[in-house]
Amino acid sequence: MSHRRKRCAREQAAPVLTVATIDISIESDIRALASIFDDPAFAEINTHPYFGAFGRAYYPAVYGNHDCSFAVHAGDVPVLVCLCAPLDGKLGFYGMPLRLIARRWLDDDTRRIAIESGILHIDALMQAHRLQETVVLDQYEGGSVVSEICRKHGATMSQRPVAQVDLLAGLAAWRAALRKSSRSLINWGRRNLTISCVNKETPDRALFDRYRAFHAEVAGRVTRSEASWTVMYDWIAQGGGELIVGFLDGRMVAGSMFVDGAEISNYASGVYDRALFDKPLAHYPIWLGIEHAHARGMKMLEVGPTPARGTVPDKDYKIGYFKRGFATHIVEHAVWRWLS
Repeated sequence: MSHRRKRCAREQAAPVLTVATIDISIESDIRALASIFDDPAFAEINTHPYFGAFGRAYYPAVYGNHDCSFAVHAGDVPVLVCLCAPLDGKLGFYGMPLRLIARRWLDDDTRRIAIESGILHIDALMQAHRLQETVVLDQYEGGSVVSEICRKHGATMSQRPVAQVDLLAGLAAWRAALRKSSRSLINWGRRNLTISCVNKETPDRALFDRYRAFHAEVAGRVTRSEASWTVMYDWIAQGGGELIVGFLDGRMVAGSMFVDGAEISNYASGVYDRALFDKPLAHYPIWLGIEHAHARGMKMLEVGPTPARGTVPDKDYKIGYFKRGFATHIVEHAVWRWLS
């Protein structure tokens, strides 16, 4: 499907990219999109692992390939990318909010037209796939043109607080940010847990598979396909993150998985022996995850969402409260929703 219209964009001084006459079209061919994903002008796509190359391989392995991603072109120039894939009647990105990422150094008028055109195509996708809802993420605190246009489109907004660790701030700042009780719990893990890692330096598939079995044991079921585990192993074995496993008295009791994008490492999952919840199994592995992500050259570690009490089930609130105890700061992302 294509939407075309012409407008004149005001000229800007370099390095802003100005498209003098805008002839809008939509590109959804995956082969054409692949070259855009690697374009330095769209480097933001790969900043976070969930929307970068890892996520684009991992989520189809979990859910099947439902990718409807597309690019908005102004003439021959790609000016906006939308990463989207429907799941459970919603247009997001495999259950997460979708993202609209504009080309770097784009003039304001072209950016606005590109986002408006992208949302028109999103509405067309909703009709084509008979979807009930669209969910869009705006990561810019205070909002952006994405938020402005979503609001005009009739969307409603909720805040999504996310705990992050500024890896560039250094060791003293990480320690200062820790919840007071966490410091002694980290020290307990340092004294009592035997740590092994799966990463680029130690690509131990046998240990990774032991963690996979441990994950199924704690969850009480197999939650993901073998193909998805292979994607995760290959990613960290090639240098895109790390699995940190903790042993107590020779038995695996903790596993913390971190996956990297170009700049952000994400605490992707944590599995801990439920029979030992009286012991602080998670604190030391996560602390090591912070240190090791910094050593890999990451700028930020995203610990995860920290929802307010009463907005989610109590279990999810407690998990968020735990994650907040490591954060140097909390960012507020806007999540926009509208119905078909």
